[in-house]
Amino acid sequence: MSYLPLCHIVLQHQYFSDGLAQQLRLVPAAQTQRHLQNAQLLVKPTKQGAVLLLDTSRRDIAAACCEPILTLYFLLYSDDPQFGSYSLPVLEAQQLLYCDNRAPVPDDAALRLHAKPELGSAEVISANDAPVADVLPPKGKPLPVMLLALDITALHITQLTADNAISYLLRFGSRQSVWRYYLCGTAFAQPLRIQDMAQQTHFIQQNDTRLANGLVAQVFDSAQPLKLQQFSPYRFQLITTTHGSEKILIKRLPVAVAGQIDKAVVNGVASNVSEIYLNY
Repeated sequence: MSYLPLCHIVLQHQYFSDGLAQQLRLVPAAQTQRHLQNAQLLVKPTKQGAVLLLDTSRRDIAAACCEPILTLYFLLYSDDPQFGSYSLPVLEAQQLLYCDNRAPVPDDAALRLHAKPELGSAEVISANDAPVADVLPPKGKPLPVMLLALDITALHITQLTADNAISYLLRFGSRQSVWRYYLCGTAFAQPLRIQDMAQQTHFIQQNDTRLANGLVAQVFDSAQPLKLQQFSPYRFQLITTTHGSEKILIKRLPVAVAGQIDKAVVNGVASNVSEIYLNY
């Protein structure tokens, strides 16, 4: 047996430091498993996502199975329970993403399977939509993050060489939120401000608020939503003013992490908010 890559499926995510999506699994749908077996095609996971392999010793069989077009369906699952808290687009109950390779967009050396640089609302569908309902797992089973449809042609099989494998790209965005710091305790009795060491992000002090535990906290909101990232590059310092001079009280404030996002009103607008509490 001699295998050649028929196509690579590259899964990227802006949340992760290396740009590659983590803890995602691409699983052939039930009928696709039979089609793969008949066509002597294999799907293998890779660091970048997955690869579809052709057994070149059975090329004629594969070409016959793909005459004129064979559509393969793959279910993309996440094994990370926090996936939805840091990923865009946001999916509601009974929603998933749908992509296919019928109108790919060039993206460097790959073909992107969505119109915009990241997956968005245009790719969101309902699990009850007629075209996909028969491909998805039965009701009661976990719903995948995405349904991916790949058309494979007999011409693609017959013309495949070691140098012309296609790379299909799927790129997730990272969620953004207003970062809200609650500062309470005797160490925060003096006037405070939050400073971005990169001088790109500003924080607005809101009215003090009483927390559920009875403590009064000073509240600071980022002036604009900030991205959630696996290893955040943001470096915020807490500055205090004592007797007319400033000093650094905390050299590096903690950053927002996945799973913290809630809904709240910020300056009269409903927003995604990541709440961060400090008590000194």
